[in-house]
Amino acid sequence: MSFSFGFSGSDYNDEIEYDANVENISSLNKYTDNGTNNIQSNFINPLDSDHLLKDPVVQAQIENYQQFLESLKDVRLTFEKIYTPETKTELFRRELFDIKHQLMTEYDTNSGENDANNLKLDILINEDLKKNVYEGGLKSWECSIDVVDSFAKKNHDQTLLPNLNFNKIKYIVELGCGTSLPTEYIFMQYLLQTNDSFATPSNHGIHFILADYNSSVLRLASLPNLIITWAMLTLSKDQWTDLQRCNDPNIPILDDELLLTNKLLDTFYNDMERRNVKISLISGSWGRKFNQLLYTLIDVNSNEEILLITSETIYQPENLPLISETLIDVHEKFLNQNHILVAAKDIYFGVGGSILDFQKYLIDRNINFVTFKINAGLKRSIVYI
Repeated sequence: MSFSFGFSGSDYNDEIEYDANVENISSLNKYTDNGTNNIQSNFINPLDSDHLLKDPVVQAQIENYQQFLESLKDVRLTFEKIYTPETKTELFRRELFDIKHQLMTEYDTNSGENDANNLKLDILINEDLKKNVYEGGLKSWECSIDVVDSFAKKNHDQTLLPNLNFNKIKYIVELGCGTSLPTEYIFMQYLLQTNDSFATPSNHGIHFILADYNSSVLRLASLPNLIITWAMLTLSKDQWTDLQRCNDPNIPILDDELLLTNKLLDTFYNDMERRNVKISLISGSWGRKFNQLLYTLIDVNSNEEILLITSETIYQPENLPLISETLIDVHEKFLNQNHILVAAKDIYFGVGGSILDFQKYLIDRNINFVTFKINAGLKRSIVYI
């Protein structure tokens, strides 16, 4: 199929003000090593670190997509329409307060007075980040929006991500996906360009692989955002009403709410199969186990290309080797088949991570890359491997 990445559509994080401008995103800095690898020959890959297999680290696992859908049955989603700052691209996102309300309702029903569960609920609702507990996935962070804008602008400026051809991409992998807005954008384009007669044997389809440390983020934010997007883009007004009411005229129908009836979820599931869309979900920590699980979802014998996206994941210096080696492992396993985008702030004040540290790590590992600078009040970048 053919993507035309120019879909046009204000704030993204409830606590963040944007000063984003991607006018100078095409200014390039290319880094290559002269052949000297600064990492010693006795280097032990961080993916194989023993501590990744011990408590309190959450172990990676492939979540049951159908069970996640079933868990959302009869949930009424409240969502908002948002626009990216540069290209004004339209996206849909479940409201943060609505996610928190569902979390509290479920914990009240299932957890009782369990102190550990109460602590986890408190962290999910009240904190942005907590090491080994919650990695901030319920909010939308600036750099994921930069990725969406770069995709939207690529249709008009082929110097952006010059080696990336969306026509050839089979697998979309988003690590630390959170609200999964970059994936949502690609999903949106796919839906807009597929129609009732699209599902033919010649269509290789598309496979979205969403990964986040917290399974609750995947279930309550990432997946619902895709369902909302599908409903907003593909359902007629009558379908929007009928699939929610299910012959009950007393069910209220609102423009910014979506009731996930069994009929609506079945329609979504069947339409994904008809359009040859596959959705996979991985929760837990990065590490060797994570990558091995990821590779079970990708046909390693095919020549189909992979786009891997990750945003705001290099902020902790102590985790930089782990996320870097996660990406490098994918890059080396699928050489000439992969495109990797890492979006991040140039400096994470108060935390210590930086784009320069990430670039240096790649240089030391003899990995070539290009950096696109985002022209914003708080400097940000997209590194293309």
